[in-house]
Amino acid sequence: MNKKFLLKTGLLLSITCFKLPLYAQEEGKVLASIVYDFVHVTDTNQRQHPKKEAMILYMGTDRSVFKSQTLALKLEEMKKEMDGNLPGGKMGKNSISFNAPNISNEELFLFPQEKKIITVDKIGMTDYLIPEDFPLINWQISDETKEIGGYSCQLAKGSFGGRKYTAWFTTELPFSYGPWKLHGLPGLILQASDSKNEVLFNYAGFDKNENNELTIVLPKDAVMTNRRDFEKAKAAHDKNFMSNWKNTLPANAKAKIVLKDQSGRELSEDEMRAAMERRAKDKKNQLNNPLELHQKQ
Repeated sequence: MNKKFLLKTGLLLSITCFKLPLYAQEEGKVLASIVYDFVHVTDTNQRQHPKKEAMILYMGTDRSVFKSQTLALKLEEMKKEMDGNLPGGKMGKNSISFNAPNISNEELFLFPQEKKIITVDKIGMTDYLIPEDFPLINWQISDETKEIGGYSCQLAKGSFGGRKYTAWFTTELPFSYGPWKLHGLPGLILQASDSKNEVLFNYAGFDKNENNELTIVLPKDAVMTNRRDFEKAKAAHDKNFMSNWKNTLPANAKAKIVLKDQSGRELSEDEMRAAMERRAKDKKNQLNNPLELHQKQ
């Protein structure tokens, strides 16, 4: 029986290996999680069409990870579909990345005690670690309060990445974390927005996660790189995505790669390539308002 590998439009199809530092190799148990409705005006010429995505922050005693909940749900759907097309109905340890409009593939790991922050991203089935500058925010805490999600919150203001942020945090949840790179207050940030309302993180639910086995740990078989080299490698990989994906299959495997767009329509290799080229061009043209303004090209 031929195996079928289902790929959706937008799959990510010198860098040096490294050994993870001790703190990154250790697992940290998830104590709680919070979901945010994330809104980002990526194109100031089309403010009526911002990026919208559900994001989740997992928190431990000494670390956190911020990732796309939307992506997790999409990958679960794809895994079920792939399991149904594989002998025995199991995908095994293989994993894939899924990049589509308004879906983030990155995971942001924060280690505040070590003052380290690392982005994890994929090219094909390989994880890459991208160290970032640790965000130090000089928060100014106000006496102003309001209730969010049943929690009493206090106002704080601070600047980061070329933006002025207003954040609402609660000491009722004693986690010094928040959405994305916003952190460092004496309580959990439930809501945050920049002064132009171009970046918003709205509270969408909190869970103590007391009875699960979730952990926060960086992938062990990852490769360290920097942002510039990663983007260059990703662009080269995307340009030859079909040959790269075929090379990931076992030798002598009788397999068929099925390409589909997000509506489920099957695509030819040429259609898939054209779609990816359009997406790359659109992303370059439209992202004129990044989260961190100093990254604006």
